[in-house]
Amino acid sequence: MTVKIQDERIQLTQDLKARNKEVDKAYQLIIQSSKSLLLPFESKKYRTAILVQHSKSGKETNLISEFVCFFYNITLATNRAGYRMIYFTYDEEALAKFGLRLYNRAIRQVMKHTAFESTKVNIEDSVRISPEQSRVQSFFINRLANGENDFISIEVVENVTL
Repeated sequence: MTVKIQDERIQLTQDLKARNKEVDKAYQLIIQSSKSLLLPFESKKYRTAILVQHSKSGKETNLISEFVCFFYNITLATNRAGYRMIYFTYDEEALAKFGLRLYNRAIRQVMKHTAFESTKVNIEDSVRISPEQSRVQSFFINRLANGENDFISIEVVENVTL
């Protein structure tokens, strides 16, 4: 009797596709949760979210999608090995002005949606949280000033008083 087994490369490709699909799903859930964190703010500036769909830009890049707001940047990208990765960066001025509360809530949302218990495939190692604050605000303001186009959308999240 002859038994056919899959080539190891085919299995790795299938595993990579399943993993990337799970990372994509987690990224979308993180974006939804991130928008909800902006709801209590009265100022439109703090409730504005920019979504950059790099995959639709026509440029060859490892960046797929990017969510940028006044406080943080969440990026979905592909690394050299073909693995999807989620990168989280928090703004240094926002941290100084608003403290750790929003930062901690945002980190919890990232971890909640990428935790081993929350996914079909283990994607915990697909998350990179910048250990240092960055200058997200200048990037946010620049994107805002350039406005919308075919691959950039700007949304003001509706204010909800808690």
